[in-house]
Amino acid sequence: MSSDPTPVDQPEALSDDTVVIVGGGPVGLLLATVLAFYGVKSVLLERNKATTKWPKMDLTNARSMEIFRKLGLAEGLRTRGISNAALLGVASHIPYTVLFSSGLSRDKPITQWSHPSVDEYRKGIRKQNDGTLPLEPYQRISQSIFEAWLKESCDANPLIDVRYGWKAELVQSHGYDVKTIAANVDSGEKASFISKYAIGCDGASSKVRTGLGIPLDGGPTPGYVLLVHFKSTDLSRLQKQGQFWHIFFIRDGQMGGAMIAQDEIDTWTTHLFLPPEADHSSISSEDAVYTVLGGMGEKYEVKIDQVLVRSTYRPNIAVARSYSALNGRVFLAGDSAHQNIPTGGYGMNMGIADAYDLGWKLAAVINGHGKKGLLDSYELERRPVAFMSVERSKVHMGTHGAISEILRSDPVMVDANCEEGRRLREEIHKHYQTHDGENKDLGVEMGFHYKSPINIQDEEGGPEPVWEASRYTPTTLPGARAPHVFLNDGTPIFDLYGKDYTLVEFCGQIDRGSSFLVEAAKEFSVPLKHLILTAEDNAEKIWQKPLVLIRPDGHVSWRGDNIRDLEFAKHIVAAMVGSKMMVSSFNVAFEGSGSDLLLAQKNEFVLEKMGDFQA
Repeated sequence: MSSDPTPVDQPEALSDDTVVIVGGGPVGLLLATVLAFYGVKSVLLERNKATTKWPKMDLTNARSMEIFRKLGLAEGLRTRGISNAALLGVASHIPYTVLFSSGLSRDKPITQWSHPSVDEYRKGIRKQNDGTLPLEPYQRISQSIFEAWLKESCDANPLIDVRYGWKAELVQSHGYDVKTIAANVDSGEKASFISKYAIGCDGASSKVRTGLGIPLDGGPTPGYVLLVHFKSTDLSRLQKQGQFWHIFFIRDGQMGGAMIAQDEIDTWTTHLFLPPEADHSSISSEDAVYTVLGGMGEKYEVKIDQVLVRSTYRPNIAVARSYSALNGRVFLAGDSAHQNIPTGGYGMNMGIADAYDLGWKLAAVINGHGKKGLLDSYELERRPVAFMSVERSKVHMGTHGAISEILRSDPVMVDANCEEGRRLREEIHKHYQTHDGENKDLGVEMGFHYKSPINIQDEEGGPEPVWEASRYTPTTLPGARAPHVFLNDGTPIFDLYGKDYTLVEFCGQIDRGSSFLVEAAKEFSVPLKHLILTAEDNAEKIWQKPLVLIRPDGHVSWRGDNIRDLEFAKHIVAAMVGSKMMVSSFNVAFEGSGSDLLLAQKNEFVLEKMGDFQA
């Protein structure tokens, strides 16, 4: 739904249950969707007049797909991803193969990662019902489709006022409220809005963040990328070494480029890695494609039917020092709060998790049962995850960077038909098979453990599960994502959660005092579903405790063997809705490790070597 703005000298005073969202990319659109899911209205301002034409993100990971399932959107996203051949998207039976090649003039790649198709992934999830896997597989879908699909959904939602073509210029304090000033990108007409809350989802160069003086720690990585997005049906040459999702190319003795198959039909994107001093304007789009595909050899030509777009981008690693301002009235989410390099695909997927986390918490406060401490927990929980993801993406980047060290003696020998050539190819093969976490590190995607006062730690204490990037360890430790498990009748336990909080009780012959928590929730007007499960031995074993209290995002708020009395139940409910905040006594789950990529501290963050890709 959309409406006409009011002039800047006549501010539009929005109702208390309406949030201003600055930025209509995937994070802003999803935040509006989450708020609407919980009955909260929003006005969404986006400077562009249409959704992105750039591919950008091409994988919605498993945890993000679980979030979309909660919202009732997972199947719609998958269907949109495969139903229209004129768009981008990948069918569920196609594997997500990643190749590593010295050039398409060679008969075969050096090695590969064989990630399963969605169909194969689903079979594995169904078979391995031990809590270690997600409920939903990942989904390959280009951001250009993703945004268009999500915007259509927002346009049709009566609780979301979508205003594309309006650029936010300033977000400032207005008494106890927030004032947002925006301008029409065509006419220059100004409009202003008064709201209780405003959220900056406006990307790496965020006007909201910079206007509020929130600095970023970090900066650009070495080098930049020339991106060419094109159409070609020359499959016999493009897929000479086999069907692929990604293919990385060695060039000049190092990892020099990559190509992405966007739809397995006719749409592709090449990334030519360039040093900072290189002049990309001297390279035609066609030559950029041919150079990438040629790898260590000569340019490898394919028939290009149409160059859709081209641009440059320089990956940045940065995390905002604060995720909120103006006494908790303004928040940052997505790239406005953190930037990441593409390896691992964490960037936009982190933004999706930001949007859901902030959305349910903000809705709870606006709807009356959440307290300010709930909003304070947003930064406490999400900012450490950004640091962890930044560090892990650096590890993945290092995996590719190590190729130059492997080939340091004589790079051209990698293609030689001799003992030294075979030795180099075998070393590269072993290297990539040993360091294969990119796009499969479930510990990074869903194994993080939130530590904040809204999660009530176990009374008996005890050791925490050891975090591993490569795998998710099933646990119901407060702050962790509760494990997915199929119940005896095949129903996923996730599908039985309530919309808001859920108390899961594995029922036996003992009265464990669950009625106290139900009564306390009613007294605090907190929506709570009491889910009683009987004779579910497998699920009870995986879930570790007979009583587990689940937050709206599927993370655990509290667990225990019993609830001794009503006062204890009230303590639990008060903590989980944020009415008891003792921030100084809590530690975050992950800290920045002192990465040399995060040493720079910039009050004004400047994007370098960025073309229209950022628009």
